[in-house]
Amino acid sequence: MLLHEFICHLEEKHGCTAGCALWDAKSGETLLSHREETVFKSASLIKTPIMLCALEDVEKGLISLETRISVQPGQCVGDEAPVIQNGTDVPLCVLLEYMITESNNSATNVLIDMLGMDKVNVFSRRIGLEDTVLRRHMLDYEAARSGRENHTSAKDMRRLYTMLLTGEGLTPFMCETALPILLRQKDKELLMDANPAQKAAHKTGGLSDIAHDAGILFGEKRTLVFAVLATAPDERQCVALHQELSPHVMALLG
Repeated sequence: MLLHEFICHLEEKHGCTAGCALWDAKSGETLLSHREETVFKSASLIKTPIMLCALEDVEKGLISLETRISVQPGQCVGDEAPVIQNGTDVPLCVLLEYMITESNNSATNVLIDMLGMDKVNVFSRRIGLEDTVLRRHMLDYEAARSGRENHTSAKDMRRLYTMLLTGEGLTPFMCETALPILLRQKDKELLMDANPAQKAAHKTGGLSDIAHDAGILFGEKRTLVFAVLATAPDERQCVALHQELSPHVMALLG
């Protein structure tokens, strides 16, 4: 069964709507393109553009990776790490690490306030992410209920991770700093499920009705850029789609 047919089968089986992109970086072949332009709630996928926007400020000399940023009460949303607590001063590099590898929402809120949503959105548009927008802080359910939601698409995620892999449109410093952090991603429940040890620079995201995974898979024979975004009434339906798709994608790596 072709991958496109398989994704359609999984959508029907698990009651999901999925947006998927799978691109072979060495051959340039598109292995899967399915609803790439469909816009989804981004959940934590928005954190990679936030990281890159912060790294651009570092490169411009506006801030350094060691600059300490004060954590304020309103930024804490219940997932504070020992080093990220109300009233603590946390180095930028630590906030970036927790935001990506642990998907820490409190760290993300600190960074959103440091940068400003407008700056992140201008950055995203400038690098060609047409569907990616930051409109609210993490776990701000009141904002979400009022219609201020963060969004992205499989098309944008494919573009973003292709840029990180090739360096096109991003500086060497940004790529060389961001990729090692993404490689330390700890969530392996989704597309990594069939082989959690697979080398991958990626970011996952989830809410009660979505599960997303996007990034770069570094295989022996192939390097694949991927984005799998899924929504359904229950997040577990989306997780099941990822996990059933996972071995088929891993088999392509050789």
